[in-house]
Amino acid sequence: MSISYFGHSALDITRTRRRLEHLRQARPDWFSGPLELTDARPLGPFGAEIAREFGIEAQCIFGLHLRDKTQIAALEPALDFIYEVFGTEHVVMSWEMDRVRPAAAPGPGLGLD
Repeated sequence: MSISYFGHSALDITRTRRRLEHLRQARPDWFSGPLELTDARPLGPFGAEIAREFGIEAQCIFGLHLRDKTQIAALEPALDFIYEVFGTEHVVMSWEMDRVRPAAAPGPGLGLD
């Protein structure tokens, strides 16, 4: 059983996937190791509604799953890095679908478009 977070992205799938690829390339020690960063996919039937409750108009969703619990120390910095790359206006990370894991600091994200 893994610890799972979900990224609710206000960007379209193409722009979201570009950022996910940047994350994987920048930190393969996290995202090709103890953490699984899934590809962006369209929202399910209630996805937009759930995202709105978290304060974002999401267009797609992706997952971040801790596969190796002995590497739990990588999880918090990885979540912060996701916020840094996407920008706090473009993504909200939630623990499961229950509560928001806020960014350490607001930021605009990287200009990867």
